[in-house]
Amino acid sequence: MVKPEQMSVARGQLGPKCGGCDSPLIFGESLVIDDRFYCQDCYERITGASSSTEPIEVEGLRMD
Repeated sequence: MVKPEQMSVARGQLGPKCGGCDSPLIFGESLVIDDRFYCQDCYERITGASSSTEPIEVEGLRMD
């Protein structure tokens, strides 16, 4: 269960605050370690994890 002091409505909807840098998040973008929510940058710094994908150019696919 999320503790009230870890919550924020700063981004227009109820969501957690990052346990590392206190920035407001939405639940869809937060990453969980134990009982704390973290932003992508803090999660990567704490766990050492990084993205497993590399950008790939796909011919004929418009990404505008």
